[in-house]
Amino acid sequence: MKKWFIRIVVGLVLMVVVVLTSAFVLERIDEAVIAKHVKNDNLKTLKTDWQGVPVDRKGRFVNHEHPFLPKTSELLKWQLGEKPFKEAKKNDTARLEVKDPTEFLNSERDGILWLGHASIYLRLNGKTVLIDPVFGTPSFINRFTEVPNQLEKIKKLDYVLISHDHRDHCDEETLKSIAKKFPNAKFMAGLGMEDLLNSWKTATNEVQTAGWFQEFSTDENMKISFVPVRHWCRRGLTDTNKRLWGGFVISGAGKKIYFGGDSGFGSHYRETAEVFGEIDYFIIGIGAYEPRWFMKPNHNNPADAFQAFLDIKGKTLVPMHYGTFDLSDEPPSEPLKLLKEEANKQNLGDRLKPLAINEGFYFE
Repeated sequence: MKKWFIRIVVGLVLMVVVVLTSAFVLERIDEAVIAKHVKNDNLKTLKTDWQGVPVDRKGRFVNHEHPFLPKTSELLKWQLGEKPFKEAKKNDTARLEVKDPTEFLNSERDGILWLGHASIYLRLNGKTVLIDPVFGTPSFINRFTEVPNQLEKIKKLDYVLISHDHRDHCDEETLKSIAKKFPNAKFMAGLGMEDLLNSWKTATNEVQTAGWFQEFSTDENMKISFVPVRHWCRRGLTDTNKRLWGGFVISGAGKKIYFGGDSGFGSHYRETAEVFGEIDYFIIGIGAYEPRWFMKPNHNNPADAFQAFLDIKGKTLVPMHYGTFDLSDEPPSEPLKLLKEEANKQNLGDRLKPLAINEGFYFE
């Protein structure tokens, strides 16, 4: 029995080695070669010279400025390599304050509520929106801060916006719960997201998917557009970049709100400003940026985020995507500290609007 057991173990080890070796070889020769451009022909395209979203020969969406394919070898290098921020992160015990959002959720005034990480609740011109809602803890993710589920306190919901398919932005159990409570809410996301959303919604929830620089079909009280960011998508082993990632511009009642999803830095902020003009409230991620060599293609650091704010001609910056989930190497309180330092260097500290979790504010 011992010999058979040893043979089985050795066989499994060899199998893993062969699989990993094959994966490393394939990823080294894989590249995103653009073959065509696509969009939703039923929706309005806002950028006049826009061909559509680039797609490569394998049917994968591609960043139009910085093509990116995730590499298992780089992930293992990060996870198994040196951790220069380990002690600083361990010693950083500061945590975000969690408030009670009941007053905001009971109000009917237009405003923005941060529910932690990238989850935003927005009221604008009589309409209500949830963006990247995550109530609970998604699979394979650890928390810095525990946040109570606020779904039962939300009385009305018109739109649910999903920036991309990563689990800290697109949580199956959360979206199923929302669809069950609000069977008439409309779900809006990037091209290719239909496979997930159609399997999680109820029969009456409408799903719309758009390409970059396209405007979703809504009523006259609110306009919602999908815009490019620098990121990628994957939930399983074989679906890399088969669903489109992006951000949103939401307009109504004389206000424009930008939600940046996940993104590395690029010219897409200036391009968005060219299409939409000044942004009143610029909601952008400032965390999950270390180690920089690994995170830079997909997550802004605080300096990048502030430069993006300047590029997009924003009036008020609302930071998100920090201090809630443990996704990277930097200490949890560092992103906001560095963002404030960057803003103060340019005498623009008064343009920041940092929030506690479950804290909101009303529009003037």
